[in-house]
Order: sequence, then C-alpha cells, then structure tokens
Amino acid sequence: MTRTERSVFPRAAVRDRSESKSGLDKSLRKNGGGYHNWGSLADEGYLEAAALEDEQRDLAEVTAGQPKVAESKKPTTDRRGSSFTEAERESARQFRKMALKGEDIDLSAIARTSSAVSTSPPNKTPVVNGAETSSVKSA
Repeated sequence: MTRTERSVFPRAAVRDRSESKSGLDKSLRKNGGGYHNWGSLADEGYLEAAALEDEQRDLAEVTAGQPKVAESKKPTTDRRGSSFTEAERESARQFRKMALKGEDIDLSAIARTSSAVSTSPPNKTPVVNGAETSSVKSA
C-alpha cells in the first residue's frame, strides 16, 4: 500500500491531524507560557513586582528590630598628586636603580618611590588645530 492509498483510507480520512498523538492539548499544560515552560513575558512583570514587594517587606522587618547607628564620616586626606620637586624625583630614581642590587630588598620603600618616578603622562601635548598635512602621504 502506498502513501497515497493510505491517506484516502477511511480511518485516515476520519482522523483529525491537528490533535497531538497523545490526545493532550499542549497549550493547556503551559497555559501559554512560552517554549519549554519558561513562562511568558506577561508573567515576568508580575513576578518582578511581587519579588520587589517581598524584598521591601523583608528589609523593613530586618531594619525594624535594629537600633539606628549614627554614621561617622571619615576625614578626607589631601593627596599630593604629582607635587614632587625635581630633587625628590632624582633621588627616587637613584634609589630605585640601586634598590635591587643590595642584599636586603625593601619592597615597601620601592613602592613608596613609585609615585615620584611615574611619568603618566609627563606633560600634556596641546592639540593643534589647522596643522599643515599636505606633506603627509596617505596610505
């Protein structure tokens, strides 16, 4: 029997092909919750709002039982950015050159001199507008 003969067979003609083979409607199980039962976007907003409400309620319960503590502000310390004199920079460079040659290496002293010898950027180069570029060859 060929496929064509089977499709015109009386039992095949009576069968409803829109129903699943198990007879269950697949949309009922998920209630329209999307593929693989992950839920729909309509449910997502509701669930997020409910979660935020629960979190606020829990936070209110936790903070209701605790006494309030006055927060103390830490004093701000003024940092010396790059205000080293040229003599301090030169002594830091000399110290760092000789630091690894001795037997006792003081890593904290090397670290303290790092800000004196850092050159990032040493001085800013001003941007020039309208520079002559006719002599520059383009690729």
